Formats: sequence, structure tokens, C-alpha cells
Amino acid sequence: MDSYTSNLDLEQAAALLRDEPGRICVLTHTKPDGDAAGSVVALVTALRAMGKRASGLLVSPILPSLERVAHAPGIEVFDPEKPLPEADRLVIVDTGAWSQIGPLDMLVRPRLANTLILDHHLSGDIDAASRFIDATAAAAAEIVAKVVTKLLDGVTLDTEARQRMNEALFTGIASDTGWFKFSNTTPRTLRLAADLLEQGVDHALLYGLLEQAERVEKLALLIRAVGSLQLLADGRAAVMVLRHEDFEATGARPEETERLIDIPQQVGSIRAIALLSEVQGDDGVQTRISFRSKPLPGAVNVAEVAGAFGGGGHARAAGARLFEPADQVLPRVVEALEAAVQAPVDASSAAGRG
Repeated sequence: MDSYTSNLDLEQAAALLRDEPGRICVLTHTKPDGDAAGSVVALVTALRAMGKRASGLLVSPILPSLERVAHAPGIEVFDPEKPLPEADRLVIVDTGAWSQIGPLDMLVRPRLANTLILDHHLSGDIDAASRFIDATAAAAAEIVAKVVTKLLDGVTLDTEARQRMNEALFTGIASDTGWFKFSNTTPRTLRLAADLLEQGVDHALLYGLLEQAERVEKLALLIRAVGSLQLLADGRAAVMVLRHEDFEATGARPEETERLIDIPQQVGSIRAIALLSEVQGDDGVQTRISFRSKPLPGAVNVAEVAGAFGGGGHARAAGARLFEPADQVLPRVVEALEAAVQAPVDASSAAGRG
């Protein structure tokens, strides 16, 4: 699609779901993070409270830290041995990219005319008939929170469902803002967080479950990631590489790279970072690239850097995936990072995580 923008407003998006008489299935990208899983669970919980025939479908791996949120009524994990769910209306949250929904494309392609996207990313290529895109939202959960508020006007949720929905929403916004540290955190985000706390969300409990429950294997992977770190462009950029043998040697899982890329941001001179993770997938060797940048004057727009590798994302956080070994990808990433941090400073590019 030429333009990844909204073609309806929030009220119209909510009306599509409110008026849907059939089965609604909510999807997100593979390897869901806290925002993706939280958005799915919150929306499904609200729809079911309305009496809708609603379900959610997640594609593994599911992080162990997300078990409390993801294991909710109506939420299933995709199983290639089982039939795809029946659905009259699809909702895709936290992505609009074919490359990110993996095997769920079989469910989406025949139903594009009845698909609604709720997303906060800058780019996407799923040509769904209905789209609400808000790139100013800190997380997809921030958008979902507005949708469910409209849907639940006049609807009474039982205590358990309310708690489940609120925890899912908080998980989404906390995860995608780095617990409110990232530059995408806005007054709107903090007001939503405050509302959820007032309704009984235990943020300390969720922080412990989501951020302080890693396996020791991830610590071993962290050590290898830091050991691979290269400083580029006189310390203005950094790159780390995890190869297939690093995962084998440590016993860590590919999904346990979450947050590793944040470590080099502690160095004051670093403006942009890349983490290359080489994994053995069903289609052969893949290298996943994660990019981050700091919200400094002349900030690097890593969505543009990722775009050169066929990826995309936010201005401050983006990614790409290539079907090549890490050692073949690394020189090109180094070149792209060095060029990005040496580009002329444009103060207007220092806007938040977009």
C-alpha cells in the first residue's frame, strides 16, 4: 500500500466492533511482546464482556514473563496442526506488516475486506479495508484503551474481567515505554497509567513478573552480547552480534534478546545501536536486526535505517529481518549506522519515538 494511514476515526473503529454480529478474532505479530499480547487480551476481554463471540490468537514463542497476561479466557496459541479459527471480523493490533504476522496471513488474506487494523507504527503493507493508525500513541494498548472505553460505555464488567483487562492495558503501555523511560511516553500515557492504578492495577507486582523473572540463560546471553560490542564512529554508535552458536552454547531462546539492546544506551556518547541476532529458522538462517536511537538533538531516525534493510518501525525503535547469516549482514549494518550518526544534524528529527 502507498500510504499507511487511518481511513476511519476512533468512533468508527469502535462502531465496526460494536455492530459486528458475527465472530471476531483479534491477532497481532508473531513473538508477541507486552504491548501486542496486552492489546489482544484487553480487546478480547472487553468484547466478550459485551457478549460478543470474540477470541484472540497469538503465535508462539510467548515469553514466560507474559504468561499471567496471555493466559486469559478466549486466548489461544496458534497450532499448525489445528484448523484456523472461524472469523467474520478480524482485528490486527500492534502491526500492519505481512512479514510480522507469519502463519496468520492464511487467515487474513481472504478477509481483508473485513479486517480492522489498530496500530501505532509508522509503516505497514497489509491493505486492510479499515485502519486506525496513530503514530503518536506510545503503544497499541493506548489505542485499544480508547476503543474499549467506547465499547464498554454502559457495560458492566465483573471484577475479574476488569482486573484482567486493566493489567493487560498496563502491561502494554509499560512494556512499550520501557516502564515510562522512553521518549514516546506522553502526558496521555501517564494519565492512562494513573487511571489504571486507581482502578487497582498492582504495578509493582507486574514489574516483578515482567522485568524481574528472567532465566539464568538470558544472563549468559547478555554476557555474550556485551562481549561482542563494537563502538563505531568515535563512539557515536554501537553494534552487538549474537550468532546461532551463542544461543546453542547458552541455552537461551531467540526471544530472550528482549532489552539487551538497551544496555549500550548507558554510554553517553552513543546515539544509535544495532543488535544482530542470528537464528536457525524453518526457512534457514535468519538475522534479525534491532535498532535503537536516543532522543537527542539530531536524533537518528532508525525507522529509515531499518527501511534500507526491508524493515521499519518507530523513529527511535525499529527492526528488520534478513535471510542471511549475521556475518554477511554485519558490514552493511556497520556502514548504515556510521552514515546515520555522521549525517548533518537536523533538530526537527529529534522528535520522540514516533
